[in-house]
Amino acid sequence: MTIKWQNYYAERTKHITGSQIRQFFALTERPEVISFAGGFPGNEFFPCKDISAALAALVLEDGKQALQYTSTEGSAELRTYLAEKMTGEGAFKLADNLIITDGSQQGLDLLSRILVNPGDAVLVEEPAYIGGMSAIKSYGGIPVGIKMDEEGVIPSVMEKTIKRLKDEGKNPKIFYTVPNFQNPTGYTTSLQRRQAVMAIAYRYNLVIIEDNPYGNLCYEGEVPTSYVAMDEREQVIYLGSYSKILIPGIRIGWMAGPKSLIEKVSLAKQTTNLCSSTLGQQLAYRLSESGYVDLHINKLIDLYREKRDRMLNSMKHYFPADIEFSEPKGGFFIWVKFPEYYPPSREILNIALKYNVAFVHGEGFFSDSKCGSHGARFSFSQPNSEEIETGIKILGSLLHTISENKTLEAVGQ
Repeated sequence: MTIKWQNYYAERTKHITGSQIRQFFALTERPEVISFAGGFPGNEFFPCKDISAALAALVLEDGKQALQYTSTEGSAELRTYLAEKMTGEGAFKLADNLIITDGSQQGLDLLSRILVNPGDAVLVEEPAYIGGMSAIKSYGGIPVGIKMDEEGVIPSVMEKTIKRLKDEGKNPKIFYTVPNFQNPTGYTTSLQRRQAVMAIAYRYNLVIIEDNPYGNLCYEGEVPTSYVAMDEREQVIYLGSYSKILIPGIRIGWMAGPKSLIEKVSLAKQTTNLCSSTLGQQLAYRLSESGYVDLHINKLIDLYREKRDRMLNSMKHYFPADIEFSEPKGGFFIWVKFPEYYPPSREILNIALKYNVAFVHGEGFFSDSKCGSHGARFSFSQPNSEEIETGIKILGSLLHTISENKTLEAVGQ
């Protein structure tokens, strides 16, 4: 008799659902597809020779430590370095305020595990990072979206939403945000908005989870002061990552917060993977402490800026005038808004795939899946510049036909 595995799954697994972005990852392995779907770093920007040399030296010089288990909290050297770096950026931290994670995504999962109860309302941006909402939902939390514009979440909407939830007998205690070059919109929360949100957090005893994987990739202007640097009451938990500024393959990120919280996170992490990669941590420390990572970030800024400019210029040139799109000052993403009289972005994607071009349609980025039907996320980070222009040109031709006829039938659907 064959076991029916669905009868064996724990009740909590009903909240675990797949990400629509992951469904497109296989497309990136098909050479004929120009994919604007995944938010991967550009493969051509990986410093393979430098990483190879650094790893060889690390194993030869300190292999007995680098190849062994380490503490759950992570390398003391790396945590001290990161704490000093955060302190230099205005957020005073000690090594005891940090724990190393397997990328910032594990940090989101651990925080959801220890802070979110089933049925909890958790405030998120609207639209929001799918991986953040998935972590919240996997522990029974209910993401509640706060409308955004180009300056970030709108404080008046945020406060009205909190009051409404309280009237319904709910008491939101967390706000999850990607304030710099946000995924999926590319928006950066302005300093004035951050100050207003911080005041709301103090007024309603909200914990802010500040996820900052893209903040170092700033192509113009300056990034506003972080929430964690503004915080005077230990109400901000900060997540950082090496995935976008070095390489994602070592899976090294970090969490910074109050010592008591980090101790609880450490206990939760012990039951997941005991510790993050020692080899990855030692590599990240060596390359950071030597100044290599900072120099590499400067190179990445120039390289990604060229890709961003190529996509924006291509959209301006090839897309119909009735299509709107964000113009991010950093990060990986551009948010596209199709007019309501267009077909939904999901349907446009299906036709685009027949022409070997991919992007991510918008519904999955909204806490209410009925929203976002005419939005789409485009990532410029992975395709090369020629592919970016070619892909946008193909889409532009399709979209002009749709714009003129307001139907997919015109392009053979």
